[in-house]
Amino acid sequence: MKKIKKLSPILYIAVFFLFLTIWKIKETEILNSIVTFLSITTGFTITALSIIATSKFSQILYSMESEEDNSKTLLHELVDKFKSATKIFLITIALILLFPFVAIYDAYYFYLFSYCIEPSDIIKSIVFSLTILSFYKFISLLILFSKFVIKSVSTK
Repeated sequence: MKKIKKLSPILYIAVFFLFLTIWKIKETEILNSIVTFLSITTGFTITALSIIATSKFSQILYSMESEEDNSKTLLHELVDKFKSATKIFLITIALILLFPFVAIYDAYYFYLFSYCIEPSDIIKSIVFSLTILSFYKFISLLILFSKFVIKSVSTK
């Protein structure tokens, strides 16, 4: 698992450059679909946090110390995972909202490995890369939340 965490920044940068150069996506309508997906995921995380906050099982998690960081409890770790995912979702949405303002400056392009790169291409590459990360984070949160719900019910 630690090997995957070390490789993830390299993988992220590789995907970013692939979207920037070879997989250059010209259509911007897909950004609307991405915003819809991210809005749903953001709603899910907020709802899940509300359920976690009102659960009696949260008190049990709050009383258990984290094995990785003894200054935190298991509840802190759970909430931190939801917070980091929500930040990625919101940053991606913000970049999509910023996109029309950046696209105005597409006349200021440059070349990278014989590929013409416009400012809007950079934003789209970041958005698509963060969207892939958002899918991963969303699936991870869904699995984590389902485990929380099962544990919560089994402790009653």
